[in-house]
Amino acid sequence: MASRSTPDRPRLTREDVLDAHEVAELLHMPLSTVLELARRAVIPGHKLGRRWIFLHDEIEAGVRRAPRQAQARSAPQPPAAQHLRPTGKRSKWYPEVVPDPDSAHQPRLFG
Repeated sequence: MASRSTPDRPRLTREDVLDAHEVAELLHMPLSTVLELARRAVIPGHKLGRRWIFLHDEIEAGVRRAPRQAQARSAPQPPAAQHLRPTGKRSKWYPEVVPDPDSAHQPRLFG
């Protein structure tokens, strides 16, 4: 039988393939972060069965282009966060139980 390797694509070596632990060490990240970023396709990875493998060249290329991608798409704030403005004063959760000290109609507790 003839070999299926093509001359235009070199064979992968052990140095080319990284596991999740090696990527976490390379990027100085926790293992859980690397796996989550791979699941969300933020970093390039390939799932083989229950294992994730990463190609060193793809990780390097992804890291090198990441700052340019982040500048190109500035993430808008969530709609709820756009309308929240700190007022400096927090309203009471239970105004009938805990009276507001600034209120002029505060009932007297004693005498």
